Amino acid sequence: MKIEASHLTDKRKPSDLLVVALFEGTKPPPKSLKDIDPVVYETLSRLIQKKRFEGKSCENVPSYGTSSYKSANDVLFIGLGKKEAFNLPKLRRLVGNLLCQAKGQKAKSIAIIADQFVSSKLNINQVSELIPETFLLADYRFDKYLQKKKDQPKIDVDDITIIYEQKKNLKAVEEGLKRAQIIAESVNFTRNLINEPANVISPKVFAQKASDAARKAGLKVKVLEEAEIKRLNMAGVIAVAQGSALPPRFVIIEYGASHKNKGTVCLVGKGVCFDSGGISIKPSKDMEKMKYDMSGAATVTGTLLALAKLKPAVHVVAFAPLVENMPSGTASRPGDIITYKNGKSVEIINTDAEGRLILADALIYACEHYKPKAVIDLATLTGAVAVALADKCAGVMGNDQKLIDQLIKTGDVVGERLWQLPMWEDYNEIIKGHHSDLLNAGSGYGGTITAAKFLEAFVDCKSWAHLDIAGTAWVDSAKPFNFRGATGYGVRLLCEFLRK
Repeated sequence: MKIEASHLTDKRKPSDLLVVALFEGTKPPPKSLKDIDPVVYETLSRLIQKKRFEGKSCENVPSYGTSSYKSANDVLFIGLGKKEAFNLPKLRRLVGNLLCQAKGQKAKSIAIIADQFVSSKLNINQVSELIPETFLLADYRFDKYLQKKKDQPKIDVDDITIIYEQKKNLKAVEEGLKRAQIIAESVNFTRNLINEPANVISPKVFAQKASDAARKAGLKVKVLEEAEIKRLNMAGVIAVAQGSALPPRFVIIEYGASHKNKGTVCLVGKGVCFDSGGISIKPSKDMEKMKYDMSGAATVTGTLLALAKLKPAVHVVAFAPLVENMPSGTASRPGDIITYKNGKSVEIINTDAEGRLILADALIYACEHYKPKAVIDLATLTGAVAVALADKCAGVMGNDQKLIDQLIKTGDVVGERLWQLPMWEDYNEIIKGHHSDLLNAGSGYGGTITAAKFLEAFVDCKSWAHLDIAGTAWVDSAKPFNFRGATGYGVRLLCEFLRK
C-alpha cells in the first residue's frame, strides 16, 4: 500500500474513491472542497439543503459513477457526529471501516481530506499520523499458510492520498505520515512474530529473527544461550525451560547508547514461545492460543526497531527471556524451590505461573547491569486481567505513580488504554512462602495483582511499571483496524512514551 500527502491545489490523478467527511450541523460545506472538486461541493450542498445528509454519526451517503466528478470515480460522504465529541477511537474505527468499504467497492485508490477530521480533541498532527497508520494496520493479514486459489481475486487498495488544506501544515502532514509508516511497520513485524505457530517460532528462532532485524536496523544485540544463562544463575528461565527439548535464549537489544547520560529506560518482555502449563497442564480448549504467550517479548523487540528509525534522544535497552513451557520427565514440579541471583527463594506452586519466573531473571539482570532510571515490563501474564478488563485495555501497576500516570495518558493518546490496579502491601500476604520467601502463585483471587507483587520483589529501581497485556495482545474476532489474531499492543504506546 502506497500512501502519500498532497495539497488540495496539487494536480492529482482521479481516485477510485474520494472520502468527504462532515461534522453534524456544518452549513455550508467547507469552501476548500471547491478547490478539490466543484461538482462534489455542489453535490454535497444539495444533499445538505434537502436534509438527505446532515453529518450525523454513522451517516453514510455514497455517490457512484458520476462522470462529472473530476477528482474521483465515486464519492463517499460520511457523517462524523458532534465535533466536540469526535475523538481518536472514533477516527480509528472510521478509517478501519473505510478500508473495508473501499475493498467492497473494489476501489484501488482512495483520497481522503485530513483537515475535515480536525476537532477540539484531534489536531492536524494527530490526524495526519492516525489516518495512514490505521490504514496500514487495518490492511494487515497473516495468511502465509493459506493455499492461494487463482479463482479468488485479490482485492487490495494500492494507493491512498492524504489531502491537506493549508500549506503551513505540509511539515506536520509529512512527518505524521513518516511516523505512521515506521510505527505500522514495527507493529506488523510484532504481529507476524506473535502469529507464527510455535513449531516455527522456537526460542532459538525468535532470538535469530529478532537479532537479525535489530542488527539490520543498526541496533546493538546480544543473545545469551543456555550455557551463559546457567552461568548467570537465571533460576526462573532454567526452571521453566528444563521441561522442553528446546533450549532457552535471552535476547538483549540496545538503542541510543550515546544518550546514556540522560539515563536508561529498560523494557522487559515475557517470551514464552508456547505455554502448555507444564506439569500443571492447561485445559485443551484454547491451548493453541498459547503461542501468543511471547507477545511481550515481540512487543519490546518491535518497539526497538521503531526507535531505530524514529531516533528519539533516549537510551533504551530491551530484554526478552525466551522459553517453552512443556510437561516432561525433566520439567519443574509443583513444590520445587528455586533461588534467584538476588538471594530470594521461590516455591513453584503452579508451573503454569511461569511467566513471572522468567521475568524475575530479566528484571534482576536489567537493574544490575544498567542501573535504569525506569523499567517497564510487558507480559501476557494472567487470565485474571482479561476477566476484569476484557480486551478493552491492559492492566498497569508499579511503584512510581508519576510513571504510571504518564503511561496511562500516553495510552489514551494512541488508543492503547491502561487501567491501574492497586499494589497494597496486603497483597504480599497471598504469595508469602512457608518454606521459601515467595510462592509463584496465590489463591487465585487478585491474580493480576499478586503476579505484579511477585515481580516487584525482583525490581531494584524506584521507577517501575508492569503492564499485563493478556487481554489485549490478541483478538478472537476481527475489528475494523485489527485482523483476528495478534494486535501488536504496546508498540505504539511505548514508542509515543519514549518519543516524548
